[in-house]
Amino acid sequence: MKCLKTILLDTVFPPRCAVCGEILRMEERQGVLCADCRSDIPYLPQEKCPHCGGKTNNGGFCDFCMKHFPFDSVCGAFPYEKVRKAIHLFKYDGDKTIGEGLGRLMAEELLENHKELLEKADVLVSVPLHPKKEKFRGFNQTHILCEKIAEKTGLTFQRHGLERKRETIAQSELDPEERKVNLKDAFAATADFTGKCVLLVDDIFTTGTTCRECAKELYRAGAREVMVFVLSVAGAE
Repeated sequence: MKCLKTILLDTVFPPRCAVCGEILRMEERQGVLCADCRSDIPYLPQEKCPHCGGKTNNGGFCDFCMKHFPFDSVCGAFPYEKVRKAIHLFKYDGDKTIGEGLGRLMAEELLENHKELLEKADVLVSVPLHPKKEKFRGFNQTHILCEKIAEKTGLTFQRHGLERKRETIAQSELDPEERKVNLKDAFAATADFTGKCVLLVDDIFTTGTTCRECAKELYRAGAREVMVFVLSVAGAE
């Protein structure tokens, strides 16, 4: 039985589908997806590189795209356009329930299609926000994703493995070259990752600049391998 407070909250702020962002019907509210999305969860296709659309055999980026990045592998759960509305409700409208649902879906994707990442990973690390931005938003969205991934997979979440040293302009407001300059030396590792294989988690992969800069710091802190897993990829579908 739901308590009165929960019922009132559901009435004023009805839960939404973690994929499409539509309000869930009463009979759907035990889960995080609407009936349409649950019947056909739009995960990224395993045979296509989510960055360029080229052929790949592992559900991650193809060898050609990986040449541009310092990390060892990268894959995502959804095409960005499929979850754009849900990400907006999560990050900017503060709907943490949607974020928790998306985190659980990411964990399911790992368990079903990327078991090799789980077998190799020693620790889970999230891309950090600057403290001022996190205070303004009230949470770090990647922390919530990581918490749910850790909960379902058993991976250890190193919550404070990275820090953002300075405030930066939102990457979405910049072109690719400006993004590189904007994030240069913006991150620092705050833990010892010597010999560890790190699974780095972010919400959106566009040019890869954020993950690139975070990976550099993880390697400087001794990481043996850095693998990237993102909620969504803004690339070829």
